[in-house]
Amino acid sequence: MMEFQIIDADYTLDDGKPVVRLFGRNPDGQSVCCFVPDFEPYFHVQAASIEGLLEDIKEIPEIKRTEIVEKYEPIGYQEHPTTMVKVVVGKPKDVPAIRDEVKRRADRIYETDIMFKNRFMIDRGISGMGWVRTGDEVVILQHGVNSDVVVTSQVSPVEVTKNAPLRYLAFDIECLVDVGMPTPDRSPIIMISLAFRPAYTGETLVLVAKKVEGDGIESFDDETGMLNRFFEIVRDYDPDVILGYNSNEFDFPYITRRVEVLEEQGKKLRADIGRDGRTVFCRKIGNTTRVNVTGRIVADALPLIRREYSIKQYTLKNVAQTLLNIDKFDVSVQQMAEYWNDDGEKLAEFIEYARRDAVLALHLMLDLRLLDKYVALAQVSGALLQDVLDGGQSSMVENLLLREFGKRDRVIPPKPDHGGRYNAPDELKGGAVLEPVRGLLKDAVVLDYKSLYPTIMMAHNLCYSTVIIDSETRVPGVIRAPSGGEFVPAEVYHGIVPGILENLLNRRTETKKMMRSADGEEYRVLNATQNALKILLNSFYGYSGYARARLYSLVLANAVTSFGRK
Repeated sequence: MMEFQIIDADYTLDDGKPVVRLFGRNPDGQSVCCFVPDFEPYFHVQAASIEGLLEDIKEIPEIKRTEIVEKYEPIGYQEHPTTMVKVVVGKPKDVPAIRDEVKRRADRIYETDIMFKNRFMIDRGISGMGWVRTGDEVVILQHGVNSDVVVTSQVSPVEVTKNAPLRYLAFDIECLVDVGMPTPDRSPIIMISLAFRPAYTGETLVLVAKKVEGDGIESFDDETGMLNRFFEIVRDYDPDVILGYNSNEFDFPYITRRVEVLEEQGKKLRADIGRDGRTVFCRKIGNTTRVNVTGRIVADALPLIRREYSIKQYTLKNVAQTLLNIDKFDVSVQQMAEYWNDDGEKLAEFIEYARRDAVLALHLMLDLRLLDKYVALAQVSGALLQDVLDGGQSSMVENLLLREFGKRDRVIPPKPDHGGRYNAPDELKGGAVLEPVRGLLKDAVVLDYKSLYPTIMMAHNLCYSTVIIDSETRVPGVIRAPSGGEFVPAEVYHGIVPGILENLLNRRTETKKMMRSADGEEYRVLNATQNALKILLNSFYGYSGYARARLYSLVLANAVTSFGRK
């Protein structure tokens, strides 16, 4: 039996069957990979004729079996559940493969776009950056995973306040430029600086693609040897968090492309730095780049600082001076060739300049505790930390809703392709905005209503599960919003969202009480937790009026703001 903190999750296939892999670290500092078998992918289907549906889909080869279940539809107060079919398939990829085929033979399909790893964590009550306990473990010898401890076992959630002793690796690259800005097709990487917490062979190291001597330096004959050493260090040090400054937009994509260029030239590189033996995966989404390294967290300090601090310039030099009061020596892009070709003082300065970049990125991330809030958001919402860093608040709200809807036997629809999904008023009317009085006023009073919209939702039992959508529904004590929406009172059916909000509010109150007697690391963890609870508390109203949400209900959103205006 062993406990460990979950850093990442995915799945693999064993003899054609999906097996969940949980990556983490235990209290002794060992990296862990736990294979969890016997969890099957599934989704729900609603049809006018269950018998007809079962007959229509019985020949679909991907379907392993079907089960008749009683479930409540996503939106609206319902006195009785609806008979639906739970469709169990063999592999996670079978769900999207047969989704459209099943949809053509049914009225509605539900939960067909939930990633398999998330489905597992939701159903098992497991959270990103949460702790789990294994059962009867079986040590795996042949697994292809880069972790200290590799086992197969079922797991269950366990409450642990502190974080595991995580490993952090910060890095930065320098490129040789002839003219203009570096491009990976023609500008080689000449240095890679690294900073470690805790230390590796030392606290810092600079890899240099030319022969040079010095403390904290390793030199190589060429770029290929230097890159291979970088990948080797990542595998050997086995960090939980790989970070940099603007690393998602520059360093990671640049390294990935340079590997491709060098391999096209016949060079041999082993770039597998994921804990599963895979390479870095970079994907451009709009104006941002998502970077994935399986089993590890990829954190870019620049966007995190942009979210938390308003400063004039977000260059590393200015950020370090403003937030850390640390000066940074700079070498301009135009000077780099001159410094690189010098074998004396300028080259030494260039190497220290590179080293400083990695050190500053590490200090920014850890000294400013940039990850604390996101770790707490993962633990509270249940989402994986990488998803919290990369995504918005809607994904965290949906994670909470999926968990609570499941407990109430209520299904959730897929995300809509276009716009909303349910009949509702055409527009969302916001809160009351009073015309300001012009001029200079004295003795102004500021009134900030604590958690106004969450309080309204709790007080009036406003929820997707309590809104009356059937005009024939007759219940005592109907709550009528000024906007026109009608909801059943808590005495008839306690809404799912009000229940979630009450739980978050109670947890925040209890957490703030615990902070009074806490200090050090425990205080910081608790403070991050209460902040995360506050963020999630204030996210549910906005989600209800978000047209791209799974649960889009303008009746609910308008009811909240109309009570607020009243």
